[in-house]
Amino acid sequence: YVLRWFAISQPPVTLLLGLLGLVALGLAAGGVVRRGAGAGPGRGLGAAELRFGVLLATCFALPLIAFVLLRATAYHDWRHFYFLHGPFCLLATFALMGLRQLPARGWRKKWVGGAACALTAAGLGAAALEMAQIHPNQHLYFNFLADRKTPERLRARYMTGYNFTEWRQGFEYLLRQTPAAVINIDKSPPQLHLQLGLNLLPAADRRRFPYDPSHDPEFYLNARTATWSSLPEDPFPPVLHRFKVHNNTMLTVSTPDLSRVDPAVADEYRTLYRATTAGEPVARVSGYEVHRHGQRLAWVKEVCEPGALTREFRLKLYPANAYHLPDHLRKQGFFEFSIRGVRFDGKCLGAARLPDFALTRVRLAQFVPGGRLLWETDIHF
Repeated sequence: YVLRWFAISQPPVTLLLGLLGLVALGLAAGGVVRRGAGAGPGRGLGAAELRFGVLLATCFALPLIAFVLLRATAYHDWRHFYFLHGPFCLLATFALMGLRQLPARGWRKKWVGGAACALTAAGLGAAALEMAQIHPNQHLYFNFLADRKTPERLRARYMTGYNFTEWRQGFEYLLRQTPAAVINIDKSPPQLHLQLGLNLLPAADRRRFPYDPSHDPEFYLNARTATWSSLPEDPFPPVLHRFKVHNNTMLTVSTPDLSRVDPAVADEYRTLYRATTAGEPVARVSGYEVHRHGQRLAWVKEVCEPGALTREFRLKLYPANAYHLPDHLRKQGFFEFSIRGVRFDGKCLGAARLPDFALTRVRLAQFVPGGRLLWETDIHF
């Protein structure tokens, strides 16, 4: 996983030169061994360059070897090994040095060295241009070795967030699209990442995003940056805009208020409500009736007071076979994720499409701001 992440997140020219640098360094070190340690490095790299190259190769390889031997945990991305980019890029310079010192004469020697430098500059320029094009998500640079065509492929495999900077573009979208002077958005303690994103805005723009917990939020921002298993998704709540990089959704802007969406979309939620509530509920808790309809679990409150949707609904799925869980969740024995609800005709509705593998039970809960449990119920299968 770590080697794959490193390979797809490097500009191709840097990756190629770094590998060639390791080869050039290995050949130079092999020549010293063949001639004897006291004979010096011979033609090509000097003694100081050779010692520095060996140090760089050690700094690059040793952490990776330790990672494998110690069976360390990688939390979904390459961030624990960012420091390895430095020695690897310096190793690439050994490839350039080796190309400039090829056994050529006259104009051919100058041509080889000049072409290598020109191609390196062009490769780095192309990477810089692509990063500029995907700004402010330039941290999501992936080269041609990554699957950038399959929708949501990268997001399903790798962490795609970077210190909540992706939230800024969501706020800027709302500022452009919403004429209202203030925009109510949930900034309660579980949503502190929103506040971090707001801090990137000018003070005048920040003041347009107050938080009134007695009213439902007007919009939701969701940056699903953590990797999950391929659980089916329900369109909850309706998405107004998606920010995408390489066919992967980095941030969505959605709304719990169906009066803000296309009438045809709102009718789909009303149809879902009628279908899921046609039978008897499988549980009742805190004013909510929980229904199961085929592979979908839905919960509805017929009389929904203002502010009820400031709290996320938490689901825990307990598979009958832990094989269906991601590696980092198998000891816990369940998935855990959050769902936002919608409001229409005075009702609150939430729903989740269940996976096609067997479950022993589902736990549905809601927490008040601050993390205190408001209610929960178990549905057994």
